[in-house]
This record gives sequence, structure tokens and C-alpha cells, in this order.
Amino acid sequence: MARGKPDKQALLSALSGHVLTHGLNTASLRPMAAAANTSDRMLIYHFGSKDALISELLEFLARRMAAGLDDALPERRYDTEAALVRDVLALMRSDPFRPYVRVWFDIVSAAAQGSAAHLGAGRAIMDVFLDWTARRHPDGAAAAPRALTLIEGCLVMDAVGHAGTADAASGSPGQEVGDQAQTG
Repeated sequence: MARGKPDKQALLSALSGHVLTHGLNTASLRPMAAAANTSDRMLIYHFGSKDALISELLEFLARRMAAGLDDALPERRYDTEAALVRDVLALMRSDPFRPYVRVWFDIVSAAAQGSAAHLGAGRAIMDVFLDWTARRHPDGAAAAPRALTLIEGCLVMDAVGHAGTADAASGSPGQEVGDQAQTG
């Protein structure tokens, strides 16, 4: 049976599911192509190179995550930074967002190891989330970097088994994953 020629958006959608399940650091063209029901050559045809594919895929994932954040936490100014941090942390710790956090750590890891493509993607993604945070932070853009740094630091502490330390630093009470995400 011949495979059809999917468009870029269909490819990105299929590839995003694969990367959210399997991570980014081990992503190679053949398994990604299989997940998108196409060939590695077709991926290169559509995207030009593996780096270009990864860059567009990361942008696609960032837009999807931002849309999910907007759905869960509609735009409004929070009364306190602590409430904003608490709600975002709860959401990022929830099942739907954990895969995005894992991919984010893959991006950060590759950027720290010198990957220019991952560094560029990471900067672009961080700019989106700084803006997202600034629109919700009670003190606006001036305080958004502090809140986002606290959120990121807490997620790192979670990743290395120090969720209690993260909760103490952020003022978030220990909670079951997803409790706050449902009420945000």
C-alpha cells in the first residue's frame, strides 16, 4: 500500500506525539518517520534537514503547550506571585504536561552541551513563556523572570527527587499531582 504525502502540519502533529512519548535526545529520523507513517527521506524533503525538523517540531510543541496552558489557566492577573507559581507548578506536574517538561529538559541538556539549534529553540521557547508569565504576574514583565526562574528551578528539583525542597522554596504546599491543575 502506498503512503500518502502528508503536509507539514500533519507530520508535526505525528512527530510531536512520538517525541512526547519517547523524548527528544534519542530522536533519530527513522523512528520519527515511522511514527509519522512516512520515510526519513520524506522528512528531509519537507524540512530540509534534521536540525530544521527539530527546530520546527520544538516550535510546534511550544505552541501546543502554550495553548494547553492558556486553556488550563486563562489569561488574568494573579493577586500574588506565589499563587501564580503554585498554579503553574501544579499544572506542570500534572500528567498532561509531564511529557512537555521532559522534552524541555532534553532541549536544555542539548543546549548546555553546545547545540546551537537547541539553544536557539530554547531561547525562543523561553521568550514565549516569559511573555506568558508577564501577562499573568501581578507585577508584570519586570517580575516575570523571577517567577519563571522559580518555576524552572522547582521543576529541576522535582526531576532530581527534591519536590519537597521545591515546595518549600516556592511556598507551594505538598500536593498530589494535578490537584491545582483542575481548579486553576
